[in-house]
Amino acid sequence: MYSCKEVARCIASDEYLTAGLFKKLGIRLHLLMCHYCSRYRDQLRALAQLLRQTQTAVPPSEVEDIKTRIVARLSRKL
Repeated sequence: MYSCKEVARCIASDEYLTAGLFKKLGIRLHLLMCHYCSRYRDQLRALAQLLRQTQTAVPPSEVEDIKTRIVARLSRKL
């Protein structure tokens, strides 16, 4: 069984898409049982969809700043 940290890393880096069968099954099993990781996956999907809709290119130099702001806002809501 994978930890939340491993699953979050795989989902965020799209490693899940290229993973083997057993790793995908392990991640899916974890997602079925873990509300937090499922919610994180859904948030990443929503963010990706929003970025596709706006078709805005984010310069690589601004990515870390944006991540920090997102995490700070999510922390305030919890």
